[in-house]
Amino acid sequence: MRIPHRLILFLVICLMAIWCSESMGGESMFEIPHERIIALFENLDLNRPGMEEVRQPVERKNWDKACHALLDYYRHSDTVSWLRKSLPAVGEQTDSTADTILSDVLTQYTISGKVPRLGNGRLDWNYQGPNNDREWCLAVNRHFHLKFLLDAYFRTGIRKYVSGIDAQLIDWILSNPYPAKKHVTDPWRGLEVFHRLKFWAPIFYNLQHEPALSDEARLLLLSSIPEHAHYLLNFHAETGNWITMEMNGLAIAAVCWQEFKDSPKWLDYAITHIVQTIDDQVYPDGVQKELTSHYHRCALTNFEEFAALLEKAGRPLSVAFNQRLQAMWNYLAYSLRPDGSSPLNNDSDRDYNRDRIRAAAQRFNRPDWLWIASNGTDGSKPDTAPSCVFPWAGQAIMRNGWNADAHWAFFDIGPWGTGHQHSDMLHLSIAAFGRDILVDGGRYTYVNNAWRQFFRNSAAHNVILVEGNSQQPGPRETLTPVADEDVIFQPEFDFARGKFTNGFLNIDSPVTHTRAVLYVRYRFWIVVDRIESETPKNIQAIWNYHPHCAVQIENQSVTSADTGAGNLRIIPVSPLNWNIKLVRGQTEPEILGWWSERYNVKEPCTTAVYQSRIDSTQIFAWVLLPAKGDVPRIRVQLVSAHSDAMELFIHDEQQAAIQITIPLDAGKPAMRM
Repeated sequence: MRIPHRLILFLVICLMAIWCSESMGGESMFEIPHERIIALFENLDLNRPGMEEVRQPVERKNWDKACHALLDYYRHSDTVSWLRKSLPAVGEQTDSTADTILSDVLTQYTISGKVPRLGNGRLDWNYQGPNNDREWCLAVNRHFHLKFLLDAYFRTGIRKYVSGIDAQLIDWILSNPYPAKKHVTDPWRGLEVFHRLKFWAPIFYNLQHEPALSDEARLLLLSSIPEHAHYLLNFHAETGNWITMEMNGLAIAAVCWQEFKDSPKWLDYAITHIVQTIDDQVYPDGVQKELTSHYHRCALTNFEEFAALLEKAGRPLSVAFNQRLQAMWNYLAYSLRPDGSSPLNNDSDRDYNRDRIRAAAQRFNRPDWLWIASNGTDGSKPDTAPSCVFPWAGQAIMRNGWNADAHWAFFDIGPWGTGHQHSDMLHLSIAAFGRDILVDGGRYTYVNNAWRQFFRNSAAHNVILVEGNSQQPGPRETLTPVADEDVIFQPEFDFARGKFTNGFLNIDSPVTHTRAVLYVRYRFWIVVDRIESETPKNIQAIWNYHPHCAVQIENQSVTSADTGAGNLRIIPVSPLNWNIKLVRGQTEPEILGWWSERYNVKEPCTTAVYQSRIDSTQIFAWVLLPAKGDVPRIRVQLVSAHSDAMELFIHDEQQAAIQITIPLDAGKPAMRM
């Protein structure tokens, strides 16, 4: 019997419809590339308890039902319980900053810009902001702004903020396919991969019962987790704060999404590498080897977050790991300025860490940290003197107490650092009577231009230039701590000395700079400099005042003169004839006289430049006299100056006269009243 062709065609169409209905669950409601759905389920451990309802439709290739089952699993599971939250009540008060984000206007590092949309309607995730700064672009790809929208939703209960998260998650994942290779400048750089995982985890779990986060966004996010983990597993940095963050991100992927087959491997790998790197990148004195307080805090934060996550996963880290964390906190506590901020050194911002140290003091039961952070109102006074040294980092902290008006100084005699370095060895910062006076210039920008060069080079620091040239980069790290005889703390004084031997840019002949700093407690600092050179050289001594200081020249001294505030007078002591000028906010013929409190923010500051010419090796000194209000005039007499030491007599009508000998090469200082 011959079957008509039309009947055969009809039967084929019916069979295909039945097959499609069985394998796809009817018309697909997910506008997601089919290969992403397949890859998602291939990466899941479908034999995991609780995944039975997911495994069955996957085995039948019924992808829609499998997707619904997977989303139901996450909605009704108790996994990652610490991130699951009850939804807020719907409010009426909107959040103006969140509304701005919904209009594609983002603010990164204090700079606001509207992210353009491409012809297909998607955001341009490679837009570098109004200043053409790739750091701005990278920050956008970290998804800080999605975390802000999440917080705004829980403050207000307004669902449009979740809808904004939903749209941007879908946009980002579809716009940025995984390249499966190492990147250093685009959305798939390691730090951005880590940050997205850090922010995606609370988004995914906080909003499990919020319908404004679409199923499509949830599935796309889940499909992207193995890609993010693959990047961190295979293309991470080998050292520095980067690997700390990248391994933290890998652990987040492993602990927060344990349903993936490879999550045990991700977690084991992360633990092995982060335990190794905390030993590799942190000196025995607790200072992270980049020697940059901002990135020290960054690395410490990620080490702590990693440890806390492992506690939640039932894999607590060793006692030794937690002891190293405590040593890192100890550095932040004992280097803290009286106003609660950390040293502004290398590529740092002027980070306010008082509240963080208070919290750490509670966690580690350290009442001495609480005393420091509270200016002596809480906790217990430290058993040691207020001054201290971190001998591996080569950083001496000189101070006369813990109160808000205390004298505080930061003296750098250590190595260059393993990252984020500035040419600033022998730099000295001073704060007194509640404010900064002599300052480090800060970082301002990572854009490779003249501003970046200025803030990294020596002229933004309180050091000596030779023929107007900056120090050359020095050794990145040290194998030995500062010698005991080079840092001495006594009840009456603090003393530290260091030597820069790496030479100066554009100077062929060898030139070295030795500097010793002696702090007579409660009174003043004496700085003794020696420039060693076999040929004549022009030298410039740089002293950068804080922008708020009103600075003036008085004969050969320079002083700040702000009524009722902390001030400081610079008194040169040497046979040299100094030519003095004050520079503020200069851009031509060279940049000079600028200060940056944080990234992308700069303001003019007054820089005192002492210039002279030396015929050969020369020793000279400075008395740095702080006071509240008017700085008194004191008499300083140069008793003797040899190549290896200087002796001074200092007469102050209000206090006892002092005769001081300060050695530069060996031996201890001597002070006679």
